Amino acid sequence: MLLAAIEHNKQTRSVDLSARKPAFVDWFGAGVATKNGTAVSNAAAKTLSAFYNGITILCNDYAKLPKSVIIKKGNTREKAPDHLVNHLLNKRPNQYMSAFNYDAIMMQCAILKGNSYSEIIRNPVTGAIVSRQFIDEANTPVFVKKYNKKLFYQFDGRIVSAENIEHVIGFSENGITGIGVIAYSAKSLGVALSSQEYAEEYYASKGIGMAVITSSATDISETAKTRYASAIENRFTSKSNYKVAVIDEAESFQHIGISPQESMFLETNKHAIGEVARWLNIPTHKLKDTENSNYSNMESQNIDHVSNSVLPWSQKFRQEQDEKLFSKKEKALGYQVHHNSNSLLEADKKTQAEYISKMLNAKIYTPNEVRAMLDLNPIEGGDVPLMPLNTQTEAEYKLKLEKMEQEIKKLKNETTTT
Repeated sequence: MLLAAIEHNKQTRSVDLSARKPAFVDWFGAGVATKNGTAVSNAAAKTLSAFYNGITILCNDYAKLPKSVIIKKGNTREKAPDHLVNHLLNKRPNQYMSAFNYDAIMMQCAILKGNSYSEIIRNPVTGAIVSRQFIDEANTPVFVKKYNKKLFYQFDGRIVSAENIEHVIGFSENGITGIGVIAYSAKSLGVALSSQEYAEEYYASKGIGMAVITSSATDISETAKTRYASAIENRFTSKSNYKVAVIDEAESFQHIGISPQESMFLETNKHAIGEVARWLNIPTHKLKDTENSNYSNMESQNIDHVSNSVLPWSQKFRQEQDEKLFSKKEKALGYQVHHNSNSLLEADKKTQAEYISKMLNAKIYTPNEVRAMLDLNPIEGGDVPLMPLNTQTEAEYKLKLEKMEQEIKKLKNETTTT
């Protein structure tokens, strides 16, 4: 009955785009066909260097975020390095993948397919999480279904409840399942792919393209014309270093070069960088286009990339991890997953030194916290915040003087006694 009910109320893993223009060619990777017949699939889109680079940057930036389990109590946070989830986040989420590769492939699926899925395997006795198994939709299609106001996931001949599935979605029209970026970007990416193919054909023909042979003879047969054309074509498409064609009775050979419009079309790939940047929501300088960037504004652009490109994805993943990787008791105690985005904002050494100095003087960081950020071992006494005299309140200054006076009196008494 449960199976029949959820089949009746099923909600597929992506909204139905089959009625849209362009339509889906295949749900599982063939992609979308444009008006000129170009199939824009995930695989085809990744042949565009800008698109491949953009996907790689987003996946790598998310994967390299330091992740940890913390306990949040009020305004304080305490790391929980011994929690089992820490190992799954930072070392081996499963027996097949490193943590970096797991995070990268989950991110890639969320962008390209609109959904990334991972099954949470628990110890049947203790309920503790044993592994996080990535679900490859290319081999194992997943369908999201609603029943009795709950979500269930059907795959591999099984139905699994939502609490045992990590599901991160991309852009969505229903808030439950996502839609891959290719579904919407097919037209603009299709133009870039067509331009890429045109350029390949143009350079493969050595830029010759079309030509016209003229002759004053009036009795050239159709067979002779075909023979002349074939001779010219075979000569200029050969792989020999020297290409010289001699045609009997021909008076002139006129090469028809590409038009200014066709030349501009060859430049389309340059404009494709901007299109890809908009679809993936990343700055163009991340796609190696530094035409409008310079050293003075590079740091601000990097901050913008982290804030507007990486952090929204990090937030999606973190909220799903907080909900699925901890028990109700642990969540009540304040257990959370923390993503440290500061690792993506490393500045040049001078700027970094100025920042650290200000944070130390403002008592925001302790010396050992700074040393931890710089991957250095702690030092004795480094857990106490520094207190510059010009930043102390009057009460703090008086309290410090009183302690100093007490220490002096104590030393004097000890000296007198001896």
